[in-house]
Amino acid sequence: MKIVSFGATGNTGKNVVERALAAGHEVVAVARKPETVAPRPGLGVQQGDVLDLYAVKRAVAGADAVICTVGPAQSGNPGTVLSHGVKNIVRACTDEGVRRVVFESGIMVSDGKELSMIGSFLVIIFRAMYPKLYEDKLLAENTLQGSTVEWVIVRPPMLSHAPATGKYVAGPKARVSASKALPHADCADALLRAVTEETWARQIVNVGF
Repeated sequence: MKIVSFGATGNTGKNVVERALAAGHEVVAVARKPETVAPRPGLGVQQGDVLDLYAVKRAVAGADAVICTVGPAQSGNPGTVLSHGVKNIVRACTDEGVRRVVFESGIMVSDGKELSMIGSFLVIIFRAMYPKLYEDKLLAENTLQGSTVEWVIVRPPMLSHAPATGKYVAGPKARVSASKALPHADCADALLRAVTEETWARQIVNVGF
C-alpha cells in the first residue's frame, strides 16, 4: 500500500513513517524541508507544504491513503494550518481518487459524552485555554465529515515522548482518559491501523488509556 504522510517530520509523523515502513508499506513523506528526512528503503520524500494545493496534489497522486499529523508551531496561535491544510488534502484526494484520509485531531473536539465527568471537565478547560486551536481542529473535522472521501478522524488526548506501550484503547466512542498522556508512538500505531480498519471508515476514533 502507498501511504502519504503529511506532518512526517513532527513527533507523531516520524513514528507514522517508521511504523508504516516496518509494516512493508511504500511511504511518501511530505516535508517543507525534505533534507531533514533520513533516506530509507521504501521511503520517498517530497518537498511540499500542506497549504499549497498543487504540492498536495503532486504528493497524493497514485496513493492509497493519506495520514495527516500536521500541527501548528504554537497551540495558542495556530493560524489555519489544520483547516486549510485538510481542505487541500480533501480536494486533492477527491481529484486523485485516494481512498482513505486519516486525520490526527484531538480529544478537545469531543463533546465529552463518552468521557468521565473529569474528562468532560478537562475538555472544557482545554477549549478555554486554546480556543483558536479548538476552532481550527473543528473546522478541519467538519471539512472531512462533509466530504466524499473515506475519512477517519483520530482523537488522542495530550501526547508525550514516552516509549510505546501497545496497551492503548482505540475505537469509535472509546472511553479514554483525557488526563493521561498518550505516547506519540502509540498514537502513530492507531493512525496506521486507521488506514486499513474497515469498521473505522467515516468514524471518529478516540485513542488513549
